[in-house]
Amino acid sequence: MPISNDEMEFHERFKAPIDVVWKAFYNPNGWDPWFTDGMKIDEDSGEIYFRWFRLTDGQVVTDTGRIVSVVHKRIFSFWWYEYEDGYRSFVELSFQPTSEDETIVTVKDRTFVKDENELHIRYGCAYGWGQMLLLAKVYVERGLILI
Repeated sequence: MPISNDEMEFHERFKAPIDVVWKAFYNPNGWDPWFTDGMKIDEDSGEIYFRWFRLTDGQVVTDTGRIVSVVHKRIFSFWWYEYEDGYRSFVELSFQPTSEDETIVTVKDRTFVKDENELHIRYGCAYGWGQMLLLAKVYVERGLILI
């Protein structure tokens, strides 16, 4: 049976205006301080850099990627998860205001795996996006950093 590389989709509703939510996700320092530790988003060069240590038990974990598109306060997409001669994962974050004080963030992730032995990679990405959205929600809505 072939392994599915179908897109995974995750949603979170933020009780905050689009300006606040967008700025939490799209800024030069990325998702610091609420999820990453030294992330950089450089729209001019098209590069994205991820770094974690608080969520990885003190082990420094890094990765790079390429920004694909940025539509201000609407869409932010990128390739990441370096793998052999390219990237393994394409991610699109979309931002939909539902009122002046509410925004829905949707994460669509297409993480490619070769076979059953690599399924843990897709599971890890699914877990990570859920964790990221929850940490973003409490940071945006309450100003709390849980890591």
